[in-house]
Amino acid sequence: MDVEKLIECLEAYFPLSLQEGWDNSGLQVSPKEKFIKAVLLSLDITLDVVEEAKRKGCNLIIAHHPLLFSATKRIDRDIYPFNVLYRAIELGIGIFAFHTNLDIVDGGVNDCLCERLGLLDVKKLEIKPVRIGRLREPMSFDEFLRFVKNTVGVEFLKYVRANKNMVERVAVCGGSCMDILSDLRGNEFDVFISSDLKHHQAIWAKETGINVIDATHFFTELCSKEILKRAVDSCCHGIKSYLSESESLPWEYI
Repeated sequence: MDVEKLIECLEAYFPLSLQEGWDNSGLQVSPKEKFIKAVLLSLDITLDVVEEAKRKGCNLIIAHHPLLFSATKRIDRDIYPFNVLYRAIELGIGIFAFHTNLDIVDGGVNDCLCERLGLLDVKKLEIKPVRIGRLREPMSFDEFLRFVKNTVGVEFLKYVRANKNMVERVAVCGGSCMDILSDLRGNEFDVFISSDLKHHQAIWAKETGINVIDATHFFTELCSKEILKRAVDSCCHGIKSYLSESESLPWEYI
């Protein structure tokens, strides 16, 4: 299957028209050959991911996070992301990204996260891709923290405990959505799960009485590559697809 046909098939699942105005989903690097041999699915694109694509015979990487977000006036091949860009071009590997459109679309990242948490009666809010659903049974906040760790697979959680209420209704937004905390007021929920919680946002949540859990950008969006793989396998018959095995958190804990 050539790259144009593959992209056309996948855009039927995840329309680029759904992406946020600031986003840069779509084709980032054209593959050297138009015919796609195999595809590597990833959350991020690093040098390790590009080398993994080479080893597995993939000439296209489809990622959740775009390698390029904004215009640049200088390209330095020794600095990320341009070092990755150079290497992909050298190897003839194409790069495509489904980002905020994959978050927003029905069956996308946030719905996947809700499924993993076992949320029921999930509804989509108008503000960005936020979902709100309820647990089968209420939990204490401590119980829910352990549940999130085990379900999402993250080793450590950062959180704000702003009240002593039982947790039943959960607001979810994978990736970096803490900047919309104030927009969530007026909706009925007991805790908000997202990532990239900043210092002043944490103070605001504490003072406002909103429980918040930062489950990391990486782990709240890791299911993106599984969603992409299901779509590739469903509509791109004959093309081999692989989940990247070379990704990990960019930082470590002590």
